[in-house]
Amino acid sequence: MLAKPLKPVIRSVIGLKMTKIDYQDIYDEDFKPKPVVLISDEKQLAIMSKPTSFPILMSLRDGYKTVKEIEEDYYKYIEKQAKKKDLSKKETKQFIKERTRSEKSFYRYVLELVKNDFITVIGKRVFLDNPMTEKLLARTADFFFADKFYEKTSCAEPQCIESIAKLAGLIYNVPALSKDIIHNFSKSFINSTKNISDILIGDKSEKFVEMVVGLSLEEVMTVIQMVSLIELVSNRDEYSELLKKIGK
Repeated sequence: MLAKPLKPVIRSVIGLKMTKIDYQDIYDEDFKPKPVVLISDEKQLAIMSKPTSFPILMSLRDGYKTVKEIEEDYYKYIEKQAKKKDLSKKETKQFIKERTRSEKSFYRYVLELVKNDFITVIGKRVFLDNPMTEKLLARTADFFFADKFYEKTSCAEPQCIESIAKLAGLIYNVPALSKDIIHNFSKSFINSTKNISDILIGDKSEKFVEMVVGLSLEEVMTVIQMVSLIELVSNRDEYSELLKKIGK
């Protein structure tokens, strides 16, 4: 959520030469990001999926920032990713080097997100000892989801359905299940996820965001799927034929 002081405040930062720099943030106090935005535009989807976009958007989840602050968070994110991979010192340096971008390139990534409505300028940071200012940036939404993302929660392709039917037969020691039964179950699961998603990102979107604000997008998707499973089980009559076939 965005940090929102009641009025512009004067803060200090320590510069590279260990000197204190006073500044004042002046911004639109009434600005509030949308809880959830569904993305259907192909260009926006492509931008959202870029590896450089995710850490930039993540940086802004805890409030407005300048480009320099976002860039600092970007490299902290890269370093964290390297640690997760348990790389050697040499491999870690190479990993970070491959993902290091020039200041000009990084600014271009941020500008692309601004032009495509993922980020917006809400004000400026004014430095009190010189005429320099920096833009203050914020996300336009707390969460961005691909439109109809629920369709990807279960496989509905013929080849996938056939594999599921065979694997289910193997696990439950029964003949390969009917592909029609598996297809209907897959549809039920997709519909369940859609129903839950429509509720959470519809009328209840603000409460939804409050409850998952500390989770990553991946964790949020997992939570939605788990709640969808609960909804699916509560309507088990829809797939009673499958349960009979596997003897459950």
